[in-house]
Amino acid sequence: MQPYREGNCTFTSGHIAGVDIRWEDALIAVELPQAAPIWSSAVYHGGQWTGNRILNQMVHYQFNCADPIEYLRLTCVEKGYAPEQTVGLMTAAKVSHASVAEQDADECSLLCVTTAGTSNAARAGMPRRVFSAYEPLKPGTINSILIMDGKLSDAAVWNVFMTATEAKCAALSDLGILDSETGRIATGTTTDAIAFAVIDTGRYEPVHCYAGTATTLGHAVGQLVYTTVYESVKTQHEA
Repeated sequence: MQPYREGNCTFTSGHIAGVDIRWEDALIAVELPQAAPIWSSAVYHGGQWTGNRILNQMVHYQFNCADPIEYLRLTCVEKGYAPEQTVGLMTAAKVSHASVAEQDADECSLLCVTTAGTSNAARAGMPRRVFSAYEPLKPGTINSILIMDGKLSDAAVWNVFMTATEAKCAALSDLGILDSETGRIATGTTTDAIAFAVIDTGRYEPVHCYAGTATTLGHAVGQLVYTTVYESVKTQHEA
């Protein structure tokens, strides 16, 4: 579903209590009910962080900022968010076309929200033009934010990222999205990002040890990421 395109500026999860999504101008804010561990490739507080909010800030596709970390910190201050509690991503895609999907799965609940654009679609492993990662930021174009209520091992966290990436690749393949430089099916874009927050409300007791595609957790992650990437990419050029 695409709540904003349906006329809604907010979305309240029906599966994870206290999780809300808000659209504010060119920004999506995913609010968590409590401080939680967040693993991400985010610009702001990327890596492993503890916070109660994940932002996805839309910027122009030619955005060129020497200090994107400070840019996002100032965005937090402007919006009244506590910077130290916030993880921030950037995207050149339309946040209005964000796709949201959620479900109760085997001993966990999951929610995923994805923004996507494929103007810089790319196929991993093929020769191409590249840029140095120590130069100014290039904003992401497929950004997924995944929220889980439940328990999982450290190893399963990294399994989640692998499965989510495979699901993204599958969606792009099924949509026939091509790498413009090679003419081959794209596996992503040149600037994708992901964030994964784990909330433990006490609703579930078992600890998920793995999250590959054959596990119940991995299967659910794959379904949600596939669904949201597919919808947001398919509708990216619509009004």
